[in-house]
Amino acid sequence: MNEVATYGYAGFWKRTAATLIDGFIIGFVLVILLGIPFILGFVNGVWLKEEYEYTSEDITFLIIFYIFYVIVELVVPWLYYSLFEKSKYHATPGKMAVGIIVVDRYFQPLRFGRATGRYWAKNLSYMILCIGYMMAGWTQYKQALHDMIASTYVVNKKDWEQYMYMQQQQQAASWNQPEMSPYLQKDQQEWR
Repeated sequence: MNEVATYGYAGFWKRTAATLIDGFIIGFVLVILLGIPFILGFVNGVWLKEEYEYTSEDITFLIIFYIFYVIVELVVPWLYYSLFEKSKYHATPGKMAVGIIVVDRYFQPLRFGRATGRYWAKNLSYMILCIGYMMAGWTQYKQALHDMIASTYVVNKKDWEQYMYMQQQQQAASWNQPEMSPYLQKDQQEWR
């Protein structure tokens, strides 16, 4: 971690802005997905009936609607965060808008499993009155609770690109130096 001490970790307010943008996008998608069957329920009069007026078709519709509702509420946000954070962008649209990305402990892009773990770990932050989210404001590497659990960091994209460029330059420089190459060292020992 010492080599990335000057690295640009994303602060609390940038992360909050990204979360608000993502929340708006997810909310819009959920309204569309859940609004269609909800409107169908009104057209068929299911929502306007009293308990004793329900037919077997109405009950079937209600059961299917509530199962669909639960699945959509669980799956859409999970896939939204996990797929975007493991994508080539390393960020959700909200994070892209404010110029931050999510990386693992080696500052590499997330894999789907780690992105999924990070998403579900956010539930712990909700359960403790969102204190887990607030931790990003005072921890050393600006990690929220779910970042600590998943071993991830939220960093400024430009700083990350500069860091990765410097890493590539150092790696390329080490390839040009024969004493750094283990293969060349082995060859030199055989010739002695």
